Amino acid sequence: MHVNEMAVATWGDRSSLALFLDIDGTLVPIAPTPAEVRPSPDLPRLLTRAATDLGNALAIVSGREITSIDQVTQGVVPYVAGSHGAEFRLGFGQPILRPGPQPDIAGLGSEVLALMSDWPGILVEPKRAGLAVHYRKVPHLGQQVWSELEMMLARREQSGLSLLKGDHVVEVRSPAHNKGEAVRRIMKEPAFQGRRPVFIGDDVTDEDAFVVVQEMNGTAVIVGDRRPTLATHQLSSVAAVLDLLARI
Repeated sequence: MHVNEMAVATWGDRSSLALFLDIDGTLVPIAPTPAEVRPSPDLPRLLTRAATDLGNALAIVSGREITSIDQVTQGVVPYVAGSHGAEFRLGFGQPILRPGPQPDIAGLGSEVLALMSDWPGILVEPKRAGLAVHYRKVPHLGQQVWSELEMMLARREQSGLSLLKGDHVVEVRSPAHNKGEAVRRIMKEPAFQGRRPVFIGDDVTDEDAFVVVQEMNGTAVIVGDRRPTLATHQLSSVAAVLDLLARI
């Protein structure tokens, strides 16, 4: 599919739009580990102004947990879906919701840590609804990480878990949670109803959201040159995303 450059002039009336944003590789540059991400000092201001201009119809949808999302954004985004939609915060001051089904991850973290503790360069990131194994520092181990996790899940009876491969990460999570379903849930909120969704993301995990926003007559925007993709528009870099936010 041909992918066009995304220009803010093509957005149309802001009052008709709902904006969904990934974080890593979209709002902040990719770092060796999630904790090493250094957001632009302008990011909170840009997000705050964009949310105001869009009538609060702005959401972060990320594989990060909400606590981690807030650390990156300073908590200025009103609507947030974390862990690929395993948890939500639906507006400022609202509690974090963790709708079912929540997978059985008892013992999973310790099992993975024990298996990979002597793998240099591997980072195991436990989450409430699963875990992520990052291999950015040792990309040659990517297939081995996948294979070991696949065998581990096969040994767990009725785990309700599946594997998802992202950008130098393999995530263990419930297949019921994905970014597309997260977009569907947030679009039910009053601030989003009747608007046309735009989703901006860079990773393969964003493809589920690309499908959903286009089903809703919205726009899917990929950041960078990853291909193939279901996105129809492109922004070249994180800097281009921040520039677009500045011009909403």
